[in-house]
Amino acid sequence: MRAVETEQLHLVRSAICYTPAMRLPLVLLPLTAFLAGPALAQQPPERSGHYYLQGVMETGSELLLQPDGRFQWYLVYGALDLFAEGRWTAQQGTVTLTSEKTKEVPEPGFKTLVLTIRDKALIPPDGRGAYMRPAYEKE
Repeated sequence: MRAVETEQLHLVRSAICYTPAMRLPLVLLPLTAFLAGPALAQQPPERSGHYYLQGVMETGSELLLQPDGRFQWYLVYGALDLFAEGRWTAQQGTVTLTSEKTKEVPEPGFKTLVLTIRDKALIPPDGRGAYMRPAYEKE
């Protein structure tokens, strides 16, 4: 009797979960998610690149916007060193940086930073200075 019950259970599982119509979507689901993830995260290529803060005395700052929607940022002013990394988006004339705590940056320098797009420059919220790409970097 045990073998018959096992056989019946196997047939029921096969009928419910592993029909040929369901097998293909189940197999392709992880592949679809893997392939769609980077495509959905892509940001406008005209905004990605390496930016340097200009026009603010005695301050050094760089911003790297990666095409996959990630960013890295730092700012140095005297003895103050701030760092952040996380995700960025560009929409409606702004670039929004949303930091994430990481092993490398456990205390980000900001939570969210919104930069205004003005021509090829990214303007900080206080309006002082501008993040610019070097002239030799392709636009």
